[in-house]
Order: sequence, then structure tokens, then C-alpha cells
Amino acid sequence: MVIKIVVSDAGGVEREFSKGIKVNMVRDMYLPYVSLTGEFVCNSAITAAQVCAVKLKVGNDVVFSGIPDKVQVQVQRGIRRISFSSRSYTSLTAQNEPEPGIISDVNLSSLVSSCLVHPMISVEQGTPVESYIYVKPSSSLWQAIVAYNIKKQNRLPYIFGTNTIMSTKANSTARSYSADRLTNEGFSVNTLNMLSELYMRIGNDQYQYHYTNPSAVDYKIMRTRYYELDYQWLHDIDQGLVYKAANSNRMRNVMFFEYSSFKNEQLYDVVGGTGTACDGMYINRVVLNADASGLRTRVSCFDDDFGQR
Repeated sequence: MVIKIVVSDAGGVEREFSKGIKVNMVRDMYLPYVSLTGEFVCNSAITAAQVCAVKLKVGNDVVFSGIPDKVQVQVQRGIRRISFSSRSYTSLTAQNEPEPGIISDVNLSSLVSSCLVHPMISVEQGTPVESYIYVKPSSSLWQAIVAYNIKKQNRLPYIFGTNTIMSTKANSTARSYSADRLTNEGFSVNTLNMLSELYMRIGNDQYQYHYTNPSAVDYKIMRTRYYELDYQWLHDIDQGLVYKAANSNRMRNVMFFEYSSFKNEQLYDVVGGTGTACDGMYINRVVLNADASGLRTRVSCFDDDFGQR
């Protein structure tokens, strides 16, 4: 399976490279972007300033397209090597702020287009209209997208493909690994940020809203947080506390497996045929590593409050 890095200059002229490639690509349901880091050998003269866009091709498929956050060109013993870190264009949703206040009669498409219209970003169409969401001051567009999706779908949004923002699991595909030899499998637990008791109040009254995180009870964890009124959850303060607790439970239980190839798995595809605990679960994280020794993929499924919704 041929791997190529494609870089574009300011005029959109593309150059493909396939020598000395090392890459690490991550898709994760908790990130508003796909990340790519790597390096490659370049035989022609090229400066870091000329790299204005980055793509990763595996076979004939473009599996990543994004902004070069950092680029370094170095020449050692006559070999020009370019290293970079990049995030997909959807990272801009975390770097733009919508106008604060109430947005009425909103769906995913209208919410995104009201703040950020970008030729490289697409949005799932036809999602249902919500009567309103509240955008907090200094919050990002991605936070507003999360607020919409929690209120309307009771689940998190995510990135599909290279730069498509999704609300539903409409593109979910069954992935069979019955013909692949797994090189590793395992299970991990993360309680690092888990909260136990959460409180919120309205005005100057007592903190009359309270939620106990059942996951923290299991581990005998005591971490208490007190919140002033979060207007984003004014429609249902109890749901707001449940969300904050669920957010603290991120990646609480993670099942994973690895194999020596790459299927271009997408978030919320369904695992099958591995003979592991991942079978029948949604994919929540995909990590691709590629170098001279070949391709290696780790697929993870999160058994936490959001991963399997």
C-alpha cells in the first residue's frame, strides 16, 4: 500500500513525496479535528514557507487534508528532510467564536455557516432544527456545536473523513477484521479527571442543583466542583450537570486492538470479527503509524458515557 505526502504552495500547486515517510495520524471522537505529524525526504529545493497545505494519501485515498501548524526543513549530509505537524481544517471550529447569546431555530448547518464558511469544511445536512441554543461569551464554535448536539441528539458531534462535521451516525459502516492477524490487543482504565459531586446554583441562592457521578462512587473518588449558573444548560440544569460528569468520565474504559495494515476506518464504524471485546462496538479512536517497516493501525472503543451512544 503506497503512502504519499502531498504539499501545496500558496498558489495551490501540489507536490507528492513518497521517500523517507514517517507519519502518525489520529482520529478521535473527543477532538474537533484529525491530526497528522510526520516527515519525508525531499529531493527538490523547497522552503518551509512554501508548505501551505498538507495531505496524506494511502493508496488512491486522501485520508487527511489540513493546515500545516508547524513545518521544519533541514539538510543533513545532503539529504533534505521536511518534518511537520498538521490538523484538519475543522480545527478552525475550535478557533472561531460565534456571536454570544441565543441562536434560535438552529440546526447543524445553519449554526456552522453563521460563524464559519470554509471551502474545505463540509457539514452534515438535514439535521433537525432545535428551538434555540445559548452561546456563552468567549466560547468556540465547536463548543456551540457540542451544545446543539447534546440538546438535540444527546450525543457528541465528530469529524468524518478529512473535514466533514457530523451530528448523527448516518455514515456508520461495519468493519470486519476476520481476515486480519491482530498484533496486539488490550484494555485500559482512566480515572484521572473523574469528578464525584457536582453542584450548580441560580443567582445568589444556594447550590440547589446537585449530581453524584456513579462512576466515581465505584472508585471511591472524591472530587467536588461548584458551578455558577451555566446559561448553556438553562433549559435543563440537571442535564448540564450530567454532561459535566460525563465529560469527566472521558475514556474511562478503553478496549483496543492493533493490526498491520490500514482500512481507513472512520469514527462510529462498527467493529466485527476480531474476537476481542471491541466486537459489536463503535470505533472511537483510530491511530495510523507508517514508516519504512509498513503500516500499523490501532483501533480503540471507549466504554464511557459517550463512546457507544
